[in-house]
Amino acid sequence: MAEETKKYLYLVTHGTETPERSASPFFLATTAALMDHESTMVFTITATSLLKKGVPETLHIKETGDSSTLQFFIEQAREAGVKLYVCAPSLDLNNCTLEDLIEIDGVVGGTALNEMAAEADVVITF
Repeated sequence: MAEETKKYLYLVTHGTETPERSASPFFLATTAALMDHESTMVFTITATSLLKKGVPETLHIKETGDSSTLQFFIEQAREAGVKLYVCAPSLDLNNCTLEDLIEIDGVVGGTALNEMAAEADVVITF
């Protein structure tokens, strides 16, 4: 019997102020996608800052030692098919526009985010 595809929603709320927290949501979302589940990430509050152009290439997960940048984790997620969305109000909070961000799959408001959460089998927040 084939396993049913599940919907995973990762709600990311922490941004560049806590770089050590930035890789885990991408890692877990990538893992879900590689397990053939639908995997979606929504960035809100300060997490939208992680998606600003220039940030992923320069944000190191660890301050010292051999540290991957956030770009590595974003590339893995994209290759696995993870969808990336930002919460509309967080654009203003982070003083940015869509043009300031890396390529994403869309912008969601409160209603859409609530619907995504209601339809998900699993919701994980960071």
